[in-house]
Amino acid sequence: MTTMAKQKPGYGPPAPVAVFQWQEEFDQLLDLYRARQPQHVLEIGTYHGGTLYHWLRNALKGATIVSVDSYKAGPDNRTLYPDWTPAGVRLVTIQGDSHDTKTITKVKAHAPYDWVWIDAGHRYNEVRKDWEAYGHMVSEGGLVCFHDILPASRQHPDIEVSRLWQELKDAGYTTQEIIGTSIEWGGIGIVFP
Repeated sequence: MTTMAKQKPGYGPPAPVAVFQWQEEFDQLLDLYRARQPQHVLEIGTYHGGTLYHWLRNALKGATIVSVDSYKAGPDNRTLYPDWTPAGVRLVTIQGDSHDTKTITKVKAHAPYDWVWIDAGHRYNEVRKDWEAYGHMVSEGGLVCFHDILPASRQHPDIEVSRLWQELKDAGYTTQEIIGTSIEWGGIGIVFP
């Protein structure tokens, strides 16, 4: 039996480990995930595994989910992943820095992806490198999601994803934003390359 982790107020949805997403935003993203039914999913920056849990639990039979993390920050919860993976869903875990060429090569072996979630480094250069490495691995009709697209806040002054997000919008990409009603930081951005 899987027990759900105690969450920070406003975070969620419920999972056996922490989910570092505003529930109001992530629920909308999960609705889109369920509607699109992606068969090839890539997560860059798994951290505790809360979002991975939801990609797995909502995956269709035959789906492949690829998780990438260095496991240098936060706990290594990979021993929990088999219990989260439904029958008929394939999970591939890749340990490594998302900018390392060996990691990129391993990820490319499972491409193209219908759904890419980028939530690893939050400095401009880090997220830019993730976009350049993985954005082109999206299948026709697929999408790339970014977390923390809102400008830096007092609580999180180091988040610089908004700079790349603005560049993508200025470049003419088709985009969608999911932004909670009463938050200072966060936001989810979706690019349809």
